[in-house]
Amino acid sequence: MNDSDDHERPRTPGAPPSMQIDAQALRGLAHPLRARLLDELTSDGPATATILGRRLGESSGSTSYHLRQLSRYGFIEAEPGRSGGRERWWRIRPGGWRMRGHEFLGDPETRTVAETVLGRYYQEREARFREWTANVWRTEQSADVRRWKDAAFDSVTTVRMTPEESREFGRALTDFLGAFAARYQGRTSESHPDTENVELQTSLFPRLPGGGRQAPPAGPAGPRDRGEDAAGGS
Repeated sequence: MNDSDDHERPRTPGAPPSMQIDAQALRGLAHPLRARLLDELTSDGPATATILGRRLGESSGSTSYHLRQLSRYGFIEAEPGRSGGRERWWRIRPGGWRMRGHEFLGDPETRTVAETVLGRYYQEREARFREWTANVWRTEQSADVRRWKDAAFDSVTTVRMTPEESREFGRALTDFLGAFAARYQGRTSESHPDTENVELQTSLFPRLPGGGRQAPPAGPAGPRDRGEDAAGGS
């Protein structure tokens, strides 16, 4: 995430620029199967329609159609130098994409589809984190959970910044994540069987007064009001 309106995969140095999603491409994301296909290609790398259909319990005809639509809108492309015989291998578009979600939500012509796409995005993101935390307390003795429990974490940090400072911070964070992720680019479950897909969720937003919450009273600033670090993790 770069600005508060953007949804972008962290860029690796030298990667192609991100694709800016327009209203037509936004509508191309509205089908739920396309979101699942993008998740699979992001998590497990290039695949064919048959492979993806097997993973998702869908027919290869259905996955093939929706993969072609995702390609049409620019989200995926054919994997170069890889032949699947009669089937094409697909991969996520290098450089990823970004979306001005707030602009789409503010436009009556795109509000409904934006609510669908963004609502599903945030619900699925939260669901994945809830699934992990549920696994920790339900299957604490599982070998996989024991192996990963101390490596996983979540934290919240509050600091006072201007909008300009927040944009600068967001861009710097995205650049850092992209450079760090480049170390592990190209890994697969076959080449590195001791690894798992690790997901980092980041959100940067202002805690504005209102929305059912009263503004803090005026007076001497406490640690949180001064913008000092207030973090917690598990």
